[in-house]
Amino acid sequence: MATATKRETQADLKKASRSGTALMQWRRKRRINRSTFAKLANCSERKLATYEKAPKIPAPIGREVTEVLRLLDALSEFVPDEELGTWLETPNPGFDRRKPIKVIEAGETDLLWEMIHQTRHGAYG
Repeated sequence: MATATKRETQADLKKASRSGTALMQWRRKRRINRSTFAKLANCSERKLATYEKAPKIPAPIGREVTEVLRLLDALSEFVPDEELGTWLETPNPGFDRRKPIKVIEAGETDLLWEMIHQTRHGAYG
């Protein structure tokens, strides 16, 4: 996030939560493949491909997309944007060597939010 201002980042985030094409651009910029993002948003890869062609994110997936974008935005405070996709797929000692994507798929997103909170306050590690 060193190259973008907070205002630009928030504007990009807002666009990505509303527009399929903006979501695809946002996702690609962070090197998060469609398969991984679909897992994060709890939808099929095929549905995500359809949504990314739409000018507007459909309501049924809107909430999930917004939640994923907020989580990834928070993680980008500590993980460079271009490394987010790799980080999600790499075993992490903070999660008992589980990959963060697996932690999320297991419904334990709160563990990532706790890590973010502790890191922000200098207590993680």
